[in-house]
Amino acid sequence: MFRIACLLLVVASSAPVWSQSDEPAVQTWNEILLEAIRNDLARPNVHARNLHHFSTGQYALQLLSEGLDGTAVDAAVAWPDAPDGIGTWSPGTIGHRDMMAAYAFRFISLRYAASPDWGETLGLLVNAFIDATGTIPNNLLNNSEAAAYGNSVAEAINAAYLADGANQQGNYANTCYEPVNDPLDVTEEGQCNFTLEDPNRWQPLSFGGSFVDQAGNETFQDVVPFSGANWGNVAPFALQASDASYLERDGCTYPVYFDPGPPSLLGEADESLYNWQNGFALVARWQTQLNMEDGVTVDISPRSIGNLNADPDFPDYLYNQVEGGDIGPGHAFNPVTGMPYEPEQVLRGDFTRVLAEFWADGPDSETPPGHWFTILNEATAHPDFDWRWNGRGEPLSHDAWLARAYRLLGGAMHDAAIATWSIKGYYDFVRPISAIRFMLTKGQCSDPALGNFDPQGVPLIENVFEIIEAGDPILAEEPQALGMVKVHQWVPNPDTGVPAFEWRTGCSWWPYQRPTFVTPPFAGYVSGHSTYSRAAAEVLAHATGSAYFPGGLGTFEVEANNFLAFESGPSESFTLQWATYRDAADQCALSRIWGGIHPPMDDIRARVIGSQVADLAIAAYEEEAASLLNPVFCAEDIDANGNVGTGDLLLLLSKYGEDCEE
Repeated sequence: MFRIACLLLVVASSAPVWSQSDEPAVQTWNEILLEAIRNDLARPNVHARNLHHFSTGQYALQLLSEGLDGTAVDAAVAWPDAPDGIGTWSPGTIGHRDMMAAYAFRFISLRYAASPDWGETLGLLVNAFIDATGTIPNNLLNNSEAAAYGNSVAEAINAAYLADGANQQGNYANTCYEPVNDPLDVTEEGQCNFTLEDPNRWQPLSFGGSFVDQAGNETFQDVVPFSGANWGNVAPFALQASDASYLERDGCTYPVYFDPGPPSLLGEADESLYNWQNGFALVARWQTQLNMEDGVTVDISPRSIGNLNADPDFPDYLYNQVEGGDIGPGHAFNPVTGMPYEPEQVLRGDFTRVLAEFWADGPDSETPPGHWFTILNEATAHPDFDWRWNGRGEPLSHDAWLARAYRLLGGAMHDAAIATWSIKGYYDFVRPISAIRFMLTKGQCSDPALGNFDPQGVPLIENVFEIIEAGDPILAEEPQALGMVKVHQWVPNPDTGVPAFEWRTGCSWWPYQRPTFVTPPFAGYVSGHSTYSRAAAEVLAHATGSAYFPGGLGTFEVEANNFLAFESGPSESFTLQWATYRDAADQCALSRIWGGIHPPMDDIRARVIGSQVADLAIAAYEEEAASLLNPVFCAEDIDANGNVGTGDLLLLLSKYGEDCEE
């Protein structure tokens, strides 16, 4: 773990306190970094790493600003684990805003200058820099020791992590991975003659030479490679070597953190939602709930959803399989106001489509780890936000609180990415678009007495997968379809832009995503959204000292016919609502099933891993903060390692008999 193990960056009781009315500089630059992420390729694991490294530097510089005493300090003394190249600073001449601005400008330039929309990011950076400092970067660097120091910190941090296992210099390319399945061509109507060499393994997609990623960036690729297959090799924040199993596959070694064991494979006897066919069939079933024409309405307020306080071993006990959603009973009342939550009835089809897009973090989004920084920033804007760390002690300045929160959240998001992608890379599990289409090529597996029976086919589910019988309207156009399986599905229409729900034959099932994107370019098991969100929710609850959003309610306004990007909608305006951070995280996890991206087996185990990541990150951060903010000095601790032991005695004996120099 990259620690800011520093004896002199101490927030003493006499340290200066920044005015509460000052604009938080750390938040200004965090939001510029989030814009840089939106203008880059949709690589959530890479962005989690960048958020962690950026927050590390911000945290160190913020603590330095708080602990100024006017004495020149050598970085090697004050920050023993600091990267090479930081040098010496003189606190008496350092300006907080100059230092933060120069650091942010240089770091974001180093990490995002090659992004597709770098020109837009650079414009934002320069404007923000001028707003903060009154001048352009080169002028400030030549005239401000503080700015020069911030610049050197950015360069040193970037250099320190070049060998952390992410392969930054190789543009994060995989170092040991090859897919086993041929690509699925998603540019044409799905044919029922395609095969998967191994239906349990991930299948690349072929886009005919042009792929538009989840952030809306077009890259001229035919087959999009697995992003982050070897991410388990990246140096973590708080994960320990003992948390990983080192597993071999296809000549590659994969560190797998919190190994959940393999997903259920096709053909394994299991009647639960862990069953390969049942789990992927649930994805298709839930997609039908995005259809507004069914007229179903649901209460989406905290009165009726959320408050799920268990992680059952089997997903059957978590999900409402037919109605959708989970078994959370909701909250009887708002603990802040003492009043019941107001109900909010909306069409289920509107609600589920909005969830699929809101939590998908695209297009033009900051990806899941960045999304939780946005949620944190919005929470701090609430007039009732409590600026005490963990809800205890005296209120901190906005800069001080945010720097601490970013440090912790950044570390947790970084470790969530490492843990999740370590599992994705090793188990290399199939996505719903491949699995459902594969089952449709086989037929149905429910009734041997009916036609098109195959043990590897789809389970027959009313209004989802059905046998075409005499009199079915499909037969008017396809008389040869009698006895075949039909599927009720969302059908994108790239020509008109107006998709629809239709009964279809063949093997063209689509997730609820853009046809130019279809599904993320990496394996499914386990869900990154579920891991990120659970870890973030627990971190935010710790940092704020409350499981609840400020005021007992977090919200997001959705405008009618002005939110959905995949199609027009929703049909009416409404407000997404969550009582707790964990309610929001659980909703995020569910959205990936509605969106056609994950089956239940990807979700439930990822939530547990997210909690494990959060526990380690919180413990590591608080241990670090205790040493930085409340140091204990002991004269007998000669080797300065935090305890009095054999090393101190040996050092004392080695000097025995020597005269003390004045």
